[in-house]
Amino acid sequence: MMRRKVLCLYLALMLSIAVIPFTAFAQDASFTLTVDNERPAVGQTIQVTVTGDHLTDVYGYEINLTFDPSRLRYVKAESSLQGFSVPLAPKGGELVFAHTKVGRVAGENGTVVLATLSFETIGTSNDPTAIELKQVKLVKSDLSAATQVANVNLSVIPADADITPPPAVSFTDLDNHWAKQEIERAAGLGFVNGYPDGTFRPQNHVTRAEFIVMIARAMELTSKGGEAFDFTDLDAIPGWARPSVTEAQLAGVITGYEDGTFRPNQLINRTEMAAMVMRALNVVPDQGLKPTFTDTDRIAAWAHPVVAAAADAGLINGRGNNQFVPAANATRAEAVVLILRMMDFESTD
Repeated sequence: MMRRKVLCLYLALMLSIAVIPFTAFAQDASFTLTVDNERPAVGQTIQVTVTGDHLTDVYGYEINLTFDPSRLRYVKAESSLQGFSVPLAPKGGELVFAHTKVGRVAGENGTVVLATLSFETIGTSNDPTAIELKQVKLVKSDLSAATQVANVNLSVIPADADITPPPAVSFTDLDNHWAKQEIERAAGLGFVNGYPDGTFRPQNHVTRAEFIVMIARAMELTSKGGEAFDFTDLDAIPGWARPSVTEAQLAGVITGYEDGTFRPNQLINRTEMAAMVMRALNVVPDQGLKPTFTDTDRIAAWAHPVVAAAADAGLINGRGNNQFVPAANATRAEAVVLILRMMDFESTD
């Protein structure tokens, strides 16, 4: 808990520090963008690498990029450097990624990979789609800083690219399953994966951490401001889920429990799933709404409006006998179908 607060303090300081010019630090620094696939098909994920050259004592940094959100969907940003990263949810195609070291350690020198960003190709055009690195703020270990205008452009979809649909995804255990089409579509979009043995295991249950990662991959969450707070069980959140949990916090999708825990490994129930989806869609339902399921009396009072609104929007359905079964754990198939409906709902809203 205390360690997390120290990390956040460092990052806040790095982001708000006044820019103090120091010629030797910035005059030789340069930056490049590279992509692992210059001709991606719709539905494919690309990785863009931001590299700094001729760097001196880089203790922290803030990267500012722009991209076309009509053709690229931001998936995630991360750094392999030691320290603490905060990828801020992009808004209007503007993306900010910040990273800082922690404690009395030396800064980075020479050629350094600053960040790896993942995007999904979602649209085409006769014109190239560009990602532009606008500027980079570099912070030394003595906390002096310099902002350097980069203006580095990378074309990720050439104008003459042969854009083809992604290859079909299939699993060995979906024959006659009610969600077969939806699961294969979701796998093609890249927000869920199967298992190494070729199965999807649609009836397996989903943890809270897994569901948040699915939402973060599927949606371009927008921060509502403020800072991510500390969960008392932070150490229990797997490393692969932490960026998505932070992104979901800043977007107001999750708040945790009254005791300050997130409980990442707890199986998510249908009520929690409905609430998270409505928050991700920024839908604030009328507090007077009440679901019409036959077991509405078993749904927590606080969840009546969100469950009712989700049902009215066609995002959730009941199970047998029009029962919502609010405390039942959600399956992988149910989670996938709900997120696809959420994506479709957002695109038509």
